[in-house]
Amino acid sequence: MKIRRFFAPDMRQAIRMVREGQGPDAVILSSRRVEGGIEIVSAVDYDPDAVSEMAESNEPAASPWNGVRQSSQRFESLEETLPSHAEHDWPEPQSEELAEPSTLHDDRSSFAPKSSPHRQVVWSQDPTLVAMRREIESLRGMLQDQLASLAWNDLRLREPDRARLIHRLERLGLESVLAREVATETRHIDDPDYAWNEALQLLARRLPVASEAQLASEGVVALVGPNGVGKTTSVAKLAARYMQRHGQHSLALVTTDAHRIGAHRQLQIFGQLLGVPVYLARTGEELADILTGLQDKSRVFVDTAGMSQRDLSLAEHMAGLAAIPNLQTLLVIAASTQQAVLQQTFHAFSHLPVSGLVLTKVDEATSLGPVLSALTNGGLPIMYVSEGPRVSDDLQPAQLQRLIDQAIRLCETNAEQSATDSGHQPNPNHLSRQNRVSA
Repeated sequence: MKIRRFFAPDMRQAIRMVREGQGPDAVILSSRRVEGGIEIVSAVDYDPDAVSEMAESNEPAASPWNGVRQSSQRFESLEETLPSHAEHDWPEPQSEELAEPSTLHDDRSSFAPKSSPHRQVVWSQDPTLVAMRREIESLRGMLQDQLASLAWNDLRLREPDRARLIHRLERLGLESVLAREVATETRHIDDPDYAWNEALQLLARRLPVASEAQLASEGVVALVGPNGVGKTTSVAKLAARYMQRHGQHSLALVTTDAHRIGAHRQLQIFGQLLGVPVYLARTGEELADILTGLQDKSRVFVDTAGMSQRDLSLAEHMAGLAAIPNLQTLLVIAASTQQAVLQQTFHAFSHLPVSGLVLTKVDEATSLGPVLSALTNGGLPIMYVSEGPRVSDDLQPAQLQRLIDQAIRLCETNAEQSATDSGHQPNPNHLSRQNRVSA
């Protein structure tokens, strides 16, 4: 086995020197960055058993064979995958022939870097491999985009009516995958109006809904969710609905939000308007004591502190809630939240026994497509929809027909606004107000 060491300003030139000096059958034993370029140790007539014996017989810190790859790599394929580098004024490349393996242990100090004698080659962090990995990922993304574009163009040629339906669903704000799935399931594709109504019905079937009757039994209902989604206002609205049916004497409110400024005071104001008591629990022990003292109440609503889906203490906080007997949990989400954030929220609160969702701030959303897409994938049913600030009137049980109709109205409003801003008349055929999902 003949071993040589090569120096070059970059990996590409080093590979070329190895191939010219030792031929295409040479094997790289090690490579590392040194001052002025790249150092490569290569061999011909490679014998892995001999290399292993040398690595075991020499000290790990001084041996030049630490980290030698077990699988050989041919230079023709390696050189083709190396990324190109900018030209620089490098010193003249040079090579140095090494001694035979039998004498390597005598001169092994010449291989070790003087600045860090214990440094080993970490192949996964090699700058060349990192650059290659990034380039491959970029090429993969470009290839996926090209394939998606080719598939879309092919669909437009083969099934133009279905392609138009997909585009129409995407204008609602639905994600592309969901729009394609719904359009694929649509059968009467030749009639645009009929196909549109059928697609809306198929979309509605993908949205789970929970009945308000699930909260008819006595017990504790806790509202959880991220910051700023309207949990406190939702507690007040739910309390108002319950009070209208069962009276104020069977109802109490509790808040665990002792961190946000004014949170307790806000719920107190709602409690005074409704005529029901409000309690503040700063710790889990206080919450347990308060709930024990409220056993004469048939319904207790608990307003929890808002926590981000990325909060590391979220699991611990939610585990304390899950220990409450007869607890029912409602997850509060805002309709204006991005789809990716909604999916993270669903995952973060998935370990809780969530009875349903409260969808808030529907009146503030510019599009309901993202939240509808997230709901079809989240597996959590919608129970209530909040569309305004009024406590007694703006919280209603979820109705899919009303929700999808509102998504269509928002899309039409956005189209009209865009057409007005650009000075064009909106096209009334895109999303007709007469096309509504039937019950």
